[in-house]
Amino acid sequence: MSENKIIHITGDFESLNSILSSESFRLSYSRENFYSNSHPISKAAHPMVCFSEYNLENIHLQNITYGKYGIGFSKEWARNKRIGPVLYVSQNSLAAKGMSTLLRARQNPEESKLPKNLRLPIMELKCFIKNEQGYNSHFDVEDFDFKSENEWRYVPEKLEIDYNFISQSQKIYNKKREDYNKRLLDYPLKFNLSDIELVFVSNKDEVSEIADKFKIDRELIKTSNWKSKKLKRANTQHMV
Repeated sequence: MSENKIIHITGDFESLNSILSSESFRLSYSRENFYSNSHPISKAAHPMVCFSEYNLENIHLQNITYGKYGIGFSKEWARNKRIGPVLYVSQNSLAAKGMSTLLRARQNPEESKLPKNLRLPIMELKCFIKNEQGYNSHFDVEDFDFKSENEWRYVPEKLEIDYNFISQSQKIYNKKREDYNKRLLDYPLKFNLSDIELVFVSNKDEVSEIADKFKIDRELIKTSNWKSKKLKRANTQHMV
């Protein structure tokens, strides 16, 4: 039980049931802010499914804020699905400076003379780069420790979502959040129940329910024992 697993965390039993029933994770846009030296460089939304890498021996020591339910997979499964780890960078690092230069060039293509064929690759790269600490738009919390999440992400290619946006400004996205996410409903990240290496639930009764309903080995179903600091989800309807 000492190996690391790639785990998707969810907030309630209903959501866990929905994921297992459909054998898929629904894509949705995640609002991402990127800063360099305390200056906002990008405030955008990208389509993704999020996971975290945890060692099962010390997961009980983690402070996981997104819920008490989870579905875990092997790293091999994740890599085969093109799910990869996020690169965390400090705001004053050389990596943040480089990403900032690329994003500025993309924002001002005529001035920077950026070739058109580089616009998409810059955004594909940006989808996997994140400040190690900063503003968490999901909970509306400043100075959130993102690096502790050891996040992995699935981000689709544009052709996989019928050429919908892989990046949209938050100002535009927040006005039509439901519409943007509705466009992604036909393009979930799929899996087989046999791919699952563990399931986390909040109590023993739920262990029995999941095992019986989905014919999952009880040995693979654990009660979550990690710390869970409760944070109130931000009211996205009024955020710009």
